[in-house]
Amino acid sequence: MALVNRIVVAVLGVAAASCTDDGLTDPSSLPELDRDHFRCAVQPVLAARCAFAGCHASARRPLRLYAVGRMRLGVPWDRLAEPLGEAELEANFQAARGFASADGDESPLLLSKPLDPLAGGGYHRGQDLYGDRDVFESTDDRGYRLVAEWLAGASAPADCVPTTEVMP
Repeated sequence: MALVNRIVVAVLGVAAASCTDDGLTDPSSLPELDRDHFRCAVQPVLAARCAFAGCHASARRPLRLYAVGRMRLGVPWDRLAEPLGEAELEANFQAARGFASADGDESPLLLSKPLDPLAGGGYHRGQDLYGDRDVFESTDDRGYRLVAEWLAGASAPADCVPTTEVMP
């Protein structure tokens, strides 16, 4: 039985190694974006509109987000209302940054996926779950503009205050 277990482990190891793609885990292939602008302008949008248990406050999603009162990283259930820690903010920054690249003239997924299809966006299951409204109804949406500014290279000072104006 031990031999069978070793063979299974070896086969799984080879299979896992063959499923890699060069560059997918290389952070240098991702765009350089401002952490302070993310913390003050983008994180509040993602927390208010995306970080729900049925959406992106789930470890099962490629874009997984931590937010106050929702999914947390190493925070006990009785302290979910505490501000996000540095590790949580960094995880959110890196997750969003992973959806910030685009091919050619296409918009990054961080903008196109949650944008209503009638406004030029793509399919997003959130629209099905939440009453035929998507995260961003148009490119004029305040949240959309905040994310777009970050992706366009906007920066903020380290002492910036997170926005509370994240709704349309």
